[in-house]
Amino acid sequence: MLKEGNKLKSQNVLSQPLFDVHSHLQDEAFSKDLSNVIADIEKSKLSGVINAGTDLDTSRAGIKLAEENPKFWAMAGFHPHDAKKWQDDSLKELKKLLDHPKVLGIGEIGLDYHYDFSPRDVQKSVFSQQWILAAEMNLPIEVHIREAFDDFWKIIKELPKPSKVLLHCFSGGIEEAKKALDLDFSFSIGGVITFPKSLVTVEVFKMLPIERIQLETDSPYLSPIPFRGRRNNPTLIFHTFEKVCEIKSLDFSSAAQKFLLNINSFFGSKITNGNSID
Repeated sequence: MLKEGNKLKSQNVLSQPLFDVHSHLQDEAFSKDLSNVIADIEKSKLSGVINAGTDLDTSRAGIKLAEENPKFWAMAGFHPHDAKKWQDDSLKELKKLLDHPKVLGIGEIGLDYHYDFSPRDVQKSVFSQQWILAAEMNLPIEVHIREAFDDFWKIIKELPKPSKVLLHCFSGGIEEAKKALDLDFSFSIGGVITFPKSLVTVEVFKMLPIERIQLETDSPYLSPIPFRGRRNNPTLIFHTFEKVCEIKSLDFSSAAQKFLLNINSFFGSKITNGNSID
């Protein structure tokens, strides 16, 4: 559990809480001690956590967490690794989940050619159907793209554009980032930015306007330094926050306020029921 002595400087001085836009607290990695993790979140300066789905079951589990905790919200969708689970009725079932008051949009969806856990033609089809659905329903989406930007650009060029697109755990370079900026996309980053070898990622986020950046943990994955190799959790977002402040020469208070504005701007009134998060 979180100990006072382990807090970073930002946790002691921030008056404005942070928000984790992408996590997976419904993951099996939290099955034995989720109540302790949630207790740590309650103690921390975190105003909220969005748990993204990777298939129908994990989407439902994320919704259940959101129903049980006022600080939690959910996204529903099929991850490229789980695209092979897509069935004839999956689109219909996904639509039902998207009507829930605490489901903010579709995610996480995308393409992943690093592992190819689902065939690429299946990934493309499932991604396209969810992208189109987001455009039709005017919903934000969180997108996972790994080693697949060429196909990503080709696919979306032919499809209607969703209202808000967040490139989660952005792994592209400067050119991909500039393309996405031109399309008015946003970007989120987690612990990866603290890794010593993440030089390209640092340069990308140094270049990006602060208005296009969101913070995430992708818990239980990608823990920041000095916790790399251990299970990640939303309270570790402050390590990412301080790194982003460092590379963009921002003081903690003004940066936290900007990230709050980004949350409200991207996710809209559904996340706040018409009131700004504070």
